[in-house]
Amino acid sequence: MNYLSVEHVAKSYGERILFEDISFGINQGQKIGFVAKNGTGKTSLLNILSGIDTPDKGAVVYRKNLTVAFLSQEPNLNKSLTIEQTILASDNPVLEVIKSYEKAILHPEQTENYQAAFDAMDAHDAWDFETRYKQILFKLKLENLNKKVGDLSGGQKKRLALANALLTKPDLLVMDEPTNHLDMESIEALNLALDNYPGTLFFVSHDREFISSLATRIIEI
Repeated sequence: MNYLSVEHVAKSYGERILFEDISFGINQGQKIGFVAKNGTGKTSLLNILSGIDTPDKGAVVYRKNLTVAFLSQEPNLNKSLTIEQTILASDNPVLEVIKSYEKAILHPEQTENYQAAFDAMDAHDAWDFETRYKQILFKLKLENLNKKVGDLSGGQKKRLALANALLTKPDLLVMDEPTNHLDMESIEALNLALDNYPGTLFFVSHDREFISSLATRIIEI
C-alpha cells in the first residue's frame, strides 16, 4: 500500500538550490534510509514530508488519514518534568481519550456520554496505555520514571522523544539523524526498539552500520 508520493519537489533558499525534481514513494512497512552529502537539504526534505515545511515546487501526496510523527535531531523537552510526566504531558490523542473517560465515569447517569467515552477507549486501545508506555521506556532503558529530563544525557533525551513518537502509533515515523551524538548503549537500545517497530520508517543517517541493520531500502541523492 502506498503511504505517500513525493512528486517533483524542489526547495531553494535564495539563489541556492538544495534539491529539485525529486520523486519517490513510501510504501507501508518499508524502512527507508535516506542518504546524501551535507548541505543537500536532507533536513529540509524531512520537514516537507512531516508537514513542517512546504516545497517551492511539486507536491507530497498522502494517503487519506495517514498519521506522521517526526523525531528531530534536537528534541524539545521540558527539563523540569520527569520522564513519566513527559509522556503524560505529550499531545498523544490517547491521553485526551483517557481524560474524557475519567470525566465520564464521574457521571455514569449520562449514559450516552459514558458509552461514547467507553467506545473511544476501545477504539484507541487506551485501556493498557500505562503498561504500553512503561514497556517502551523499559526497552529504551529509561526505567527511572521519576528522573528529571534536565538530568538526562543527550542520548536519553532522544530515546524519550522516540518513546513519545512511538506511543502515538504513527503510520509513518520520520527521523533526522537518530543516532547522532549517541553512545553505544543508546544506539543499541534505539536499534532494538526500531527493529521491532511494525510501522513504516523514513530516516536520515550517516551511520552506515545503523542503516545496514535497519533499512530495507535506501534512497540516495
